[in-house]
Amino acid sequence: MNQILQTENKKQGAPIDIKKIVIFFAIAIIIFGVVLICIGSYAMITGTSKPEQPEDNPQVENTVPQVDIERTEDNILINIKHTKPIASVTYRWNDETEQTIETNNSLEISEEIVLPFGNNTLNLTVTDSEGKESNYVKEYVSDGDGKPVIELLLTKENKIRIKVQDSQGLKYIRYTWNSGNYVTVKANIDNLKLIDELVDIPLGQNTLRVEAVNTDSMITTKELEVKGVRRPVVSLRLEESNLVIKAEDQSGLKVINFTINGQKYQMNCQERKLIEYKHPLEQGENIVELTAENIDGGITEVNGKCVVE
Repeated sequence: MNQILQTENKKQGAPIDIKKIVIFFAIAIIIFGVVLICIGSYAMITGTSKPEQPEDNPQVENTVPQVDIERTEDNILINIKHTKPIASVTYRWNDETEQTIETNNSLEISEEIVLPFGNNTLNLTVTDSEGKESNYVKEYVSDGDGKPVIELLLTKENKIRIKVQDSQGLKYIRYTWNSGNYVTVKANIDNLKLIDELVDIPLGQNTLRVEAVNTDSMITTKELEVKGVRRPVVSLRLEESNLVIKAEDQSGLKVINFTINGQKYQMNCQERKLIEYKHPLEQGENIVELTAENIDGGITEVNGKCVVE
């Protein structure tokens, strides 16, 4: 009897244990729900704390110039647009000397250049006011129209390079400054397809006229307005362990850039007509490259080597 009564007491206590379990899980579910609500609220707050950037006001500015290079018969038209001032534009055909296009720190540049005969690669470099370079390369093939092709190129030394090509062969070219006497240059028998002449520019404003005649007696004429300027007079000398730079110009000096063993330096001259500057050198061999420019754009380049014992 005692055992039976005791067993019945255990069965009567079982519903009480189940009720506790149900209450426990109900409380756990409520707590879990509260946690989820808090996490969701935090995500909403952090997700909306940073305002969206308007589409018409991007954070990153496009710093790459827009360059369009088009062929027009036997010429190449270069159009450049940039959001920053364009400091310099240079181009080079194949492995020839690099040429400079005047920019005046403009935002837009347009220039037409002559396309040489044959297979050619155009290398173009655009540099903005912050010194960032953008390079472009395009290839062209030109058979010409049967007439000589004349290029008049301004060099860094303020000279004119007269470059004339013809697919059949040239007889001669002749040129004149300001309608004066003509100077004739005959084609070299070893290379009748090319005449390449470097000429000095007279001081002041000038008009250069060039005529080229090929072996078929076809003639091409081209003119160029150009200003001849004086170039700075520059000398370098070693004084003890110092490099002495002396530059003078009647119009006034604009800037002197020089490099010693790869290290670049610059002096703004503020239109002074005479500058003498001492720069300390390291012991041993020092390689010097210097460019002086006056206010008229005249440029003088000097290279040298100094050895400090």
